[in-house]
This record gives sequence, structure tokens and C-alpha cells, in this order.
Amino acid sequence: MMNALQEVEPQSVPSSTCVDMVTEAERELTAYLFAVKEVLGPESVNMAAERWMQALDEICFSNLAAKEPYRRVTYSAVYTLCH
Repeated sequence: MMNALQEVEPQSVPSSTCVDMVTEAERELTAYLFAVKEVLGPESVNMAAERWMQALDEICFSNLAAKEPYRRVTYSAVYTLCH
């Protein structure tokens, strides 16, 4: 399976876009893990982080202009964490 980073050629994405994407991902992941800790307890944070990273790897980012792509990752991770 090809991950999201392999689908985009580095020279086709401006570095400012990459920085923005990383910042957005960090913000989304931090908010998600904080919520998991508050709702399910600190013992669930590691599993939740793994699920989020798995969801990140599974979601296609072929449209970099998509609004809030990391929110979709979080929704997917929450679903797999709860089921």
C-alpha cells in the first residue's frame, strides 16, 4: 500500500504548504489525544495514537486542497477506537 507521502512528488508541493500540513496534523493529533485522555483515560492514549497514525496512512491525500483532511483522519481513528 502506498502511503500519502509517496503519492505526491516533493517538487510539486511548495515547502510552505508542507509546513502548514505538518502544523495542522500536529494540532489535530494533539486535540484528539487530549480528548481521548479526558474521556477514556491515560491508558488509552498510546492505542489511540496508533489508530490515528493508521488512519493517516489509509486516507488518500490526492486532493491537497481538501478542507480539513486531518479531521477525516481523526474521525476514522475515533471510529476504529470505538469498534
